[in-house]
Amino acid sequence: MRVLSRASREPPGSLATITQFTQPGSEAPVSQTTAGAGASRASGSDPEPGTGPGDGQSLEDRYGSGRRRRLDRRVAWGAAAILVLGGVSFLLFSGWQNTNRVSWQDIGFTKQDELNLDVKFEVTAPAETPVACAVEALNTVKATVGWKVVELPVTEDRTHTVTTPLVVTNPATAATVRECWVME
Repeated sequence: MRVLSRASREPPGSLATITQFTQPGSEAPVSQTTAGAGASRASGSDPEPGTGPGDGQSLEDRYGSGRRRRLDRRVAWGAAAILVLGGVSFLLFSGWQNTNRVSWQDIGFTKQDELNLDVKFEVTAPAETPVACAVEALNTVKATVGWKVVELPVTEDRTHTVTTPLVVTNPATAATVRECWVME
């Protein structure tokens, strides 16, 4: 507890002083007036009712922390609403409901001779949908030395494993699927 003391604005010769006590954990001073023998109390220096430490007031009434909680709740609800809207927007715009999506994965290739390859890959697409894929072969400097568009047969299966022959102009060191798409 800090004690701050200063002389009151009493006429010279009086012994009255105003002492301010600070409650622990707060910066709001609480005033008390003390008077010596024969000193008169000034009417403006009396402690106000309801400002003493034992008057029964709650801390929320005294310092107004209830309003801060309401503001904190509003901020929390606003942040939660923004997060929910952001999540829903992400799901809608990221193609979550896109059922015509085509994906592919390279499995590998084998050399039949110097200029002929067999490329093996897997395609996942919606059933009963015509799909085409562009397959290319690359040399050591990653230049295209052969390519081909492969049209997959329409089946009830979603996943197709395809092996296709590919003729190249120079020796190839890699073969890959460049892109697959739904044909219209």
